[in-house]
Amino acid sequence: MPKCPAIACVLALGLAACARAEPRGILIDLAEKPVVLGQLAAGDAHLVNARDTLVAQADDAMRAPVRPVTEGKADGNHVAPSGDPHDYVSLSPYWWPNPHTDDGLPYIRKDGQVNPDRNAFDTPKLGDMGSAVRTLGFAYFITGEEKYAERAIDHVRAWFVDPATRMNPNMRYSQFIPGVADGRHVGIVDTNRLRWVPDALLMLSESPAWTTKDEQETKRWFSEYVDWLLTSGLGKEEREAKNNHGTWFAAQAAYYALYAGRDDVARELVESIPARIGWQIEPDGRQPLELVRTNSLDYSEFNIRAMLDLCKYAQHVGFDLAGYKTDDGRSIRAAIDFVLPYETGEKAWPYDQIKEPKRNMYYQGLRVASRVFDEPRYEKAAEKIGAPEDDMAWVDLLLPAKR
Repeated sequence: MPKCPAIACVLALGLAACARAEPRGILIDLAEKPVVLGQLAAGDAHLVNARDTLVAQADDAMRAPVRPVTEGKADGNHVAPSGDPHDYVSLSPYWWPNPHTDDGLPYIRKDGQVNPDRNAFDTPKLGDMGSAVRTLGFAYFITGEEKYAERAIDHVRAWFVDPATRMNPNMRYSQFIPGVADGRHVGIVDTNRLRWVPDALLMLSESPAWTTKDEQETKRWFSEYVDWLLTSGLGKEEREAKNNHGTWFAAQAAYYALYAGRDDVARELVESIPARIGWQIEPDGRQPLELVRTNSLDYSEFNIRAMLDLCKYAQHVGFDLAGYKTDDGRSIRAAIDFVLPYETGEKAWPYDQIKEPKRNMYYQGLRVASRVFDEPRYEKAAEKIGAPEDDMAWVDLLLPAKR
C-alpha cells in the first residue's frame, strides 16, 4: 500500500495533511540518532558493545514466534469471562489459593510473591510482544536493517491491526482474583509492558514495510484504549489510586495519547501531577505509600520513573512539571535525591526490600533523570551502578549520556 494515498489524507484520528512529517520521539529524542551513529562509527567501545548486545537480542527476537492475545484460547481455556478471546485476561500476581478451603477460594494475598499460575494467561504474551517490538524497532533504528522492522511489524499487526487476532483495547479482565473479582483497576498497570512501544512504532514508520493502514490502525487502537482508560469504571478507579498505580495510569494514558495525536489529553493528565506530588512525596523526599511495600526501594524508584516519564510528556505540551515544587519542598527531585544513596549502595536501605534490588532499572531511571534535569550528579550515580549488560543495554544507545 502506498505510504500516503490521497484517499487517506484525512484520517479519523485527526491527521489533517497527506505529507508525513519527520517523526518526533516521545520518550526518546529521535534527533539524537546522527550523534550516536557518529560515535559508533568513531569506534566508541562502550556504544559498540551496547549496539552488539542489542543486535544479538534482536536476532533472538527474529526467531521468537508471534503470539497474539487470541493464542491458546480455541478450547475455551484461559478466556476472559466475556468469552471473547480478544479480551486480555491476567491473574493477579500476588494472590494464591487459600490453604484453608477445599477449593482454594477465595484467593489470599502474599505481597511480593508472584504466583506462577499467572503465566498461563495473557501477561507473558503481552510482555513478549512489547519486548519484541521494542528490541526489533530499536535495532532497526540503529542498524537500518529492514528485517528487524518487518518482524516487529508482524507483532504489531497481530496485536493492533488484524481483526482476527487484535486485542480489544480494554483491560476489563486484568489481574482477576479467583473467588474475589473478574478484573481489577490495578490490572491496568499490565499495559505498562507497552512502555517504549509507541517510540518504536515511530521508528518503524521509516520502513517501507510500514503501511498507511498500519499507522492508522495502531493509532486508532491506542486512541480507543485512552478512551477506555478515561471513561471506564476501572480506569477511573486506577486514576484515583494514591500510590504508584495512579501515577502510572497518568503516565500510560499521556504516552498513548501523545502517540495518537491527542496532545490535549496528555496536557490535562500532566497538569494533574502537581497535586499528586503533594500527597505522594514528603518534603524530605520519602514516599510513604511506597515504603509500606515489601520491596519498597523498587517501588519508590518505580513511582519516580513514572513521574520522570510524565516530565518528558510535559515537555511535549509546554508544561514545566520537572520544575514544580511545593512551598514546603515536595518535588520529583526531592524523591530522587532521597533514594539516590540507597540506589548506588552508599547507604543501606532501612525499609523492607525482600528481593534483590532492580539496579538495571535504577540505571535507566537515573539516566532519564540526568537528562530531564540536566544534572551530572544523576549521571555519575548511574555510572556508579554500572551500565546493564542485559536487555537494558539499549539505554546507552537510545537515551545516551549527555556529553
